[in-house]
Amino acid sequence: MSDMPYDEHYFDLLVIGLGASGASAAIAAREAGFLGRIAILEKEKQPLRKVLASGNGRCNLVNTQPIEGHYHGTDPSFASAVIAEMTAKQLLSWFFTLGLHTMEDREGRVYPRSFQASSVALILQEQLERHDVKIFYPMEVVSIEKESYLFQIKTKEESFTASAVIVATGSAAAPDLGGSLSGLDLLQSMGHTLRLPMPSLVPLNLNPHPLMKYASGIRFRGKATFVGHGGETAKTKGEFLITSYGLSGIAAMELGRIVGRIQESPAGHIYLDFVPEMTEDEMLVLLKGDKNLDRDIRVALTGLVPEKIAKGILRSLHIEEPSKKDDNFFKKMASLLKALPLEVQNTRGFPFAQVASGGVLTDEFDASTLMSKKVSELFSSGEVLDIDGDTGGYNLLWAFSSGYRAGKSAAEYLMGQKRL
Repeated sequence: MSDMPYDEHYFDLLVIGLGASGASAAIAAREAGFLGRIAILEKEKQPLRKVLASGNGRCNLVNTQPIEGHYHGTDPSFASAVIAEMTAKQLLSWFFTLGLHTMEDREGRVYPRSFQASSVALILQEQLERHDVKIFYPMEVVSIEKESYLFQIKTKEESFTASAVIVATGSAAAPDLGGSLSGLDLLQSMGHTLRLPMPSLVPLNLNPHPLMKYASGIRFRGKATFVGHGGETAKTKGEFLITSYGLSGIAAMELGRIVGRIQESPAGHIYLDFVPEMTEDEMLVLLKGDKNLDRDIRVALTGLVPEKIAKGILRSLHIEEPSKKDDNFFKKMASLLKALPLEVQNTRGFPFAQVASGGVLTDEFDASTLMSKKVSELFSSGEVLDIDGDTGGYNLLWAFSSGYRAGKSAAEYLMGQKRL
């Protein structure tokens, strides 16, 4: 038991934020043998909202592929060091012990066997209840200070004191699901440095183009190259979704990470490759084949791309069906199928972002414990730190793994201090 006299507003360990990271932190503290009082403060009326919405409601828990190259930030190696203590396979074993059955697809993405994010949320909530973790919600923290060896935490409704604090509030992405800058503000008030948060994994706004008018709603698999007006470059491949405003889909959203950090608008150009398995010369030979000379070019193109995409490309040339299909026409079509230029204005912003880049600088935290190097007994985990991952389960892996590390470390630290 704690040496502190009983006070219903005092907790040995207080977690700010009940998402994937905050939940795993509190559970990990108990699993480390921590017997003191633990509480979580959550500002939303419904905890775990982002978990419930993740993976289109299916919850892509983790990805079992090697993590190298899949994390971003000022120091991506920080993520690797943390996750090494709770890898994807270890995390899945942990979930199995909690009663969650999972399935893995061919690309290493792992989902609950039910394909329901609610299965994950229910198991986490059951564990928090079983481990006697007190949950206060909706209760938004507005300030945090440290006086002597205790933290003073104020919410809009009440005040609390705690021996150790874990900030696991997430990012500003998806404000409709609770995303905000509140955790970053708290850590900044405690002396931490921020890298400007920006939307990441977010759709792109494009300047109007016939493709958006005639092919809106069409998905295709291809490649894309982004070239910013400041010289920034990025490449991606996979599924794209053409929309009335621009581009969405996993592959396009990956480009949001670099586009989001460009302050100018328009930000640059994206070049779409609709048939990445063929070279431009191979495309030209195919298009110039005798069988296509007297055919509707849209029919000829349908074997390569959806009809509506073909129509959008033709309309960009201000033609419907060319009366003269000469070498110049076929060269132009082959060029556009391999690198259709579209001007990128900006991203769709935080309201449409899955995650955010930026956050508290990781070099101000110990990777082995996730405790602050500036404020003793202050820990952070998840997206509030300057780490963001690619799509496919890497962000939830980071949230769960870092939360578990922070919770276990906080428990071990407090028990080592012989306060419990």
